[in-house]
Amino acid sequence: MLIQLSIKDFALIDNLNMEFDGKFNVLTGETGAGKSIIIDAVSLLLGARGQSDFIRVTKEKAIVEGTFLIPKKHPLEKKLKEYGFDLEIDDHLLILTREISLTGKNICRVNNRIVTLSVFKEIGSQLIDIYGQHDFQSLSQSENHIFLLDSMGNESFQNLLNTVKENYNLWQYNKKQLDKLLKQVEDKSQRLDLLKFQVAEINNLNLKENEYEDIQSELTILNNWEKIYSIVNEGYELLYGNNSAYDKISQVIDKLKEISLLDNLFAEMADNLQTAVYHIEDSARALKDYGENFSFDNERKEYLQERKFAIDKLKRKYGGTIKEILDFKNKTKKEIQELENCEFIIEKLENTVKESENNYLKSARELSNLRKKLAAELEEKIIKQLNELAMPHTKFHVQIEPVVNSLRGIDKVEFLISPNPGEPLKPLAKIASGGEMSRIMLAFKVILANSDQLTTLIFDEIDSGIGGHVVNKVAEKLFYVSNFNQVLCVTHSPNIASFAHQHYKISKIVKENKTTTQVAKLNEQERIYELARMLGGNEEITYNHALEMRKKAKNK
Repeated sequence: MLIQLSIKDFALIDNLNMEFDGKFNVLTGETGAGKSIIIDAVSLLLGARGQSDFIRVTKEKAIVEGTFLIPKKHPLEKKLKEYGFDLEIDDHLLILTREISLTGKNICRVNNRIVTLSVFKEIGSQLIDIYGQHDFQSLSQSENHIFLLDSMGNESFQNLLNTVKENYNLWQYNKKQLDKLLKQVEDKSQRLDLLKFQVAEINNLNLKENEYEDIQSELTILNNWEKIYSIVNEGYELLYGNNSAYDKISQVIDKLKEISLLDNLFAEMADNLQTAVYHIEDSARALKDYGENFSFDNERKEYLQERKFAIDKLKRKYGGTIKEILDFKNKTKKEIQELENCEFIIEKLENTVKESENNYLKSARELSNLRKKLAAELEEKIIKQLNELAMPHTKFHVQIEPVVNSLRGIDKVEFLISPNPGEPLKPLAKIASGGEMSRIMLAFKVILANSDQLTTLIFDEIDSGIGGHVVNKVAEKLFYVSNFNQVLCVTHSPNIASFAHQHYKISKIVKENKTTTQVAKLNEQERIYELARMLGGNEEITYNHALEMRKKAKNK
């Protein structure tokens, strides 16, 4: 539900804040006052293309922000959590913000966090739907008719529909696995030769997982052997040779012992230095052992270099590390095994594919039967609604034809209609009359209102092409829909406007050579005057007529 709409520097609007009722809201005003501007602004919250032409003259950017109250357990809640939004924390409020600048920069925010336009569009499209005289979205595209029909199904129907989708996905997955295996079998001999060569090439090196690091460490030593040998010998002499650190520190220890009785501090110093002497002896011994046992082995160096080169070659072919190479080998051995036993595996997989196909077809046929029952119910309900909307001779038919298996089953659904006696049924999408299409679309919204997942429905001049007692019927239907969904309606009809729970008047103001669109929320008295203006004619008569219209509407 859209609870607040803020628009800044958009077209003829300077700064506008609108708070909406949760049920039926109407926007009225003179032709050209800017009612379409409000619709254009809301369209941006649905992800419509942002154009620099929308920006107010002399301004650098336009901002549109909508605050929505999301019902608990709304399907959008799960999707928002996937994107990292938690409605529980935000009191089930969702703020969509769209910013368009002259530089072409287009910023989309959800709860003040920047998101991509595709994410923004996905979220917005689940909150609002805009219906205009020539913009009927789902109704005008026959491929969407199956979704409209299925939305009427109860929980049992929806569960079966999910089962069909799951069975279809499993069947297609099994088919892909079988196709992959069959393709491999086509060049089985060639493929086996390649795979066996790859395994043999890896096996020939007899790789160990941490070997590469050990080779690099040993090569580092062999490549620097002269420097290492020189420093080891020099270090031994400095620590333990003639006039070495060992000799000098030992002399200091002897001297300190001579005066240790004079002050305990000297005894402590002597002990500390004696510890240092032990460490020097250990280090000197280690250096001597290293030097005596160290020998440069050129053959060993060449062997390690060749092995490193061989491993690098395998890494370029099969993986960046020895672990990846070994993983590749194991995967390849598995494929060899599959190919060598492919006849058995193919037979087994063919049975699996057939079983999953049968499961899909069984559930799809069951779904098709339920769908045909739903279609009969929809036909009856639509005809009833259209009769009430002054289309008494209308014939409506849900055509269900078999199609190639799909995610939604084995049916193709298209709505056919004959609005006039003697005319054949034709595809709904090809109906020419805007007034008829408006009523047909409204009939659908009345039927689907209770199950529709959208929270806000916007009707842009749905009264176009209709008048007289028909527009009263339309007003009553809109009022009915608002019991289940929030309704915003841009209208020229006083009949429709009289039924609204909340009434906004849109005006165009020219001041100091500057044109501005303004919106005012009307109180009851102001509503009477606006309805009278819309009725036209004698002021006293239209005023009394407007009063009567409001009284009747309040009694609904």
